[in-house]
Amino acid sequence: MPDWTIDFFTTAALDSWHRSRTHDETLAEVAFLQQALVLDAGPRRLLDVACGAGRHAIALAKQGHKVTGVDIAAENADRAREQCELAQVEFDIIVGDMRALPARVEFDGAYCLGNSFGYFPRQETQRFLAEVAAVLPQGARFVIDTATAAESILLDLHPQTWQRIDDELLVLLECDYDVSESRLETTYTTIKGREVIDARTSHHYVFTSGEIVAMLHSAGFETLTMLADLDGTPFALGADRLLLTAERY
Repeated sequence: MPDWTIDFFTTAALDSWHRSRTHDETLAEVAFLQQALVLDAGPRRLLDVACGAGRHAIALAKQGHKVTGVDIAAENADRAREQCELAQVEFDIIVGDMRALPARVEFDGAYCLGNSFGYFPRQETQRFLAEVAAVLPQGARFVIDTATAAESILLDLHPQTWQRIDDELLVLLECDYDVSESRLETTYTTIKGREVIDARTSHHYVFTSGEIVAMLHSAGFETLTMLADLDGTPFALGADRLLLTAERY
């Protein structure tokens, strides 16, 4: 199958995502990262993959952490640099594939937020986790946030869902699940006013939480916690998201 990530992340798709995330949500997720990655001991060198426009990285940079972000979308990098200038902070931005992380660079912690986990089939996802493990020392932590674990996505999967982004944008999500590949294909049709301004398709490979734990272990991680929300509710069948914290062994 062609790599859908190469040309998916263009202006309309990115606008919908950025406009759907609130400042309060970002601050709450950063507070969670501070606790999960044990950042209270002072500035750390962190890896943000895929970093998007840098909403988490910029908030962490404001706290003194040195953040490197990796994202495949050049437009995301441009947006991140603009936001860095406005916030008067810096973080390193690398335009590249999350399956090929910076070589010979060691970080104190890493995170993959924003539902980027699961973009690729199992073998390539295992490769991604091995790449993360290779840039973390023993004892460093890695946080994954995903809404597409099997226990979350499959119990209440609707063929069509409307999502209101804001006063201007409305998105129709049309889902098709391939049982032979455990792959969710989602077509996003973005409507502004009464006009369709964009339509594009993404793929998420759906893993059970147990499969994710097993892949992490194979890559060199021990899973510490599996939560359903930022407040610390344990992950369970039907939870909307999985927030998993693992430690490099």
